[in-house]
Amino acid sequence: MKLPSDKKLISMAVGISAIIAVISVQYGIELQSLSPHTFSRTADWRHIHGLGIDPVDRTILYIATHGDFYHSHDGNPPFKVDIVRADYMAFNAPTTVGIPLYASGHPSSGGNTGLIKSIDGGQSWESVSKVLEPPVDFHAMSVSKSDPNTIIGFDSAGRGLFKTVDAGKIWETLQYPDYISALAISPIDSQLVFAGTGKGIFQSSDGAKSWTLLDEYKGITILTLTFDENQTLYASNQFGLSRSSDFGKSWENLSDPDLTITSIAVDTQNKIIYVAGYSPDGYQEIYRSKDDTKSWDIIGTNKGL
Repeated sequence: MKLPSDKKLISMAVGISAIIAVISVQYGIELQSLSPHTFSRTADWRHIHGLGIDPVDRTILYIATHGDFYHSHDGNPPFKVDIVRADYMAFNAPTTVGIPLYASGHPSSGGNTGLIKSIDGGQSWESVSKVLEPPVDFHAMSVSKSDPNTIIGFDSAGRGLFKTVDAGKIWETLQYPDYISALAISPIDSQLVFAGTGKGIFQSSDGAKSWTLLDEYKGITILTLTFDENQTLYASNQFGLSRSSDFGKSWENLSDPDLTITSIAVDTQNKIIYVAGYSPDGYQEIYRSKDDTKSWDIIGTNKGL
């Protein structure tokens, strides 16, 4: 057998190093940390507060958590991307190219952030508005697809429901029907708004100024609401996952991955549904379905920490 020359061995080593470097960049893995456990799906998060799809590269899933901001590429294990740690509540990832990511919550130094935004995929964040003093802590928020300057958020301390139509410069205080746990603005009509509460789902046809309680899910606590790009409204409660194609008049029950779902993101173009929430054992987990919820694959979990 003819052994490879020193020059060929060096060339092979360089090639292998280049491949490892590409993996490192693509999946956020540092070279010095490569090990048999590199591709573990265990992530160091406490709570998952929101999910979103990158509108340019739809293989990228945004994951907003208590403590860090993560990406997952094409269903692969999540990796941290934020430079400064924070608690990213009420996360919104608009599906329109060029519109910032929005969140609220708490900086690592304590207190509330007010409304914050990111224009680099969640790596860095800047203040948009405090809205109140001390700053608001939105736990429910929605950004309009048809008019991205319109943002509606509910303060977790119950200090009010707030709306801006100029991307955060001026805010209007609105009446709210009950303590709000979720908000969703129709992608085709910024005046059509849905609010999830402990009493069910309320609908507003005048930009969140007045509200009507829908018959379906009356008296049931709603955990999250999300519109996809086809105007389908997704909802979750303690009984499972459902969706409506007629703005809440009727609902279709969907199978879920044995998870109490608190966040939903839908990649309409590629027909992928992502959900996050807590398992029966209390672990915070993310799953995706590529066959309209018939089966689910796990993306990340904090089980084992």
